[in-house]
Amino acid sequence: MKYVASCLLLVGLALSGTGASAQTADTIRAVVYEFLRGQTAGSPGDVRIEVTPPQTQALPACDRIEPWLPAGARAWGRVRVGVRCTGPANWSLYVAAHVQVMGAYLVSARALRPGEILTAGDLAEQQGDLTEMGRQLLTDPAQAIGSQMRFAVAQGQPLRATMMAQPQVIQSGRPVSVIVQGSGFRVANSGTALNSARAGQGVRVRLPSGKVVHGVASENGEVVLSP
Repeated sequence: MKYVASCLLLVGLALSGTGASAQTADTIRAVVYEFLRGQTAGSPGDVRIEVTPPQTQALPACDRIEPWLPAGARAWGRVRVGVRCTGPANWSLYVAAHVQVMGAYLVSARALRPGEILTAGDLAEQQGDLTEMGRQLLTDPAQAIGSQMRFAVAQGQPLRATMMAQPQVIQSGRPVSVIVQGSGFRVANSGTALNSARAGQGVRVRLPSGKVVHGVASENGEVVLSP
């Protein structure tokens, strides 16, 4: 990967210019910085990386330094990056770093009630450090428009994916179109929905004959049955 190649190139350049027997803190810091820059590529905002120089007086020089993130960690907020020597020397340490992602996130433009379907007018943007805003924060209006609020939200509150769901496309007790389709054919019927559902969820439908069938709700409000 690009960031690994950059890390190894930095190590090679640092060692070619010095015959020092101790590993320099500047080289390790540069390796960690390049690693985090690669890990944050494509982040939704302006990435700022600060690496705390490590204490390396007792470390022997290394011609192949490999950085990694501990299991479950990501390059987000305050993080510790593992660094190990995979060359003749054998050592490892952790380096502290701070990754900030400055960008826009969505907030409610007004007080929102449970069950409301979000439109562009319900959304506003604010700027800040996304790493301090918690998980599942929404940054793109397309992530929210058309969704249904699960509970009330005050004006100006940051919007998260957990606050909303896809709207119900099937209402219990209402007439629905029942579609059976396969390779080269499509048959339509009608029935009454026995449960409400969102797109992709299962639906039970009572046909005019009294038979109950099971299908899946589509985005356009039809119930699709397997042939």
